[in-house]
Amino acid sequence: MASLRVGQNYGGDTFPYLSPRFESFTITDPDGTRAYRGNEGDQPALRTEAGVAGLTTLTFVSRPSKLIYRKWETFLRYTANEGLFGAVTTHLADGLPKTGFREDYQRHAKALIQVGPVRSDDRETAQGLDLEIVTLGNPFDPALDTLTIRLLRFGKPAPNVQIAHFRKMAHGTKVDKIHTDTEGYADIFLYENARHLLNAVIMERSTAEGVDWESDWASLTFQRMADQN
Repeated sequence: MASLRVGQNYGGDTFPYLSPRFESFTITDPDGTRAYRGNEGDQPALRTEAGVAGLTTLTFVSRPSKLIYRKWETFLRYTANEGLFGAVTTHLADGLPKTGFREDYQRHAKALIQVGPVRSDDRETAQGLDLEIVTLGNPFDPALDTLTIRLLRFGKPAPNVQIAHFRKMAHGTKVDKIHTDTEGYADIFLYENARHLLNAVIMERSTAEGVDWESDWASLTFQRMADQN
């Protein structure tokens, strides 16, 4: 079972399975990728049986949503928090207003699940998303202390982008902010008995009528236990 959640620091709202809200909802395992079809209104949004043992990826791509900024301070906090350096300078240089401007955004969420015994050579398959965090090792492998990840933008390396690494553990939630290198790579430490969440945002000026900014949000979650077997 898996839930669709929107919020911050592991808090927020849980949403049911509603097909008009997403562009794709898929399951990828060693047998390939298949679309997930639930019943409208199901909560949790996903209920299914694993078809085969191995590393499994759940992928959800929302439909684009819009946001109208009523306060300039909201934009300042958002861009600072997500490491979107240069956005404020560009906004002002382009003569955009400080209130009433619009951003269109889209979520690209993935979750990794280990089905059956851990195999250290299992690898996640990139899903071809507009923005995607890909693991280059098996995060459930107890022999791994660190994990190399790569951020892809339209399938190509995304350099110098902030990735927030959240960990929810028994004593609370912690976050580190790292940046991809010139080839889109970054390393994270794998904490035991922790739910890991990786998040990245890329925002660009929009050419669409009535839209000032466009952004893509990528997330990746997995739960690392002390005894994965």
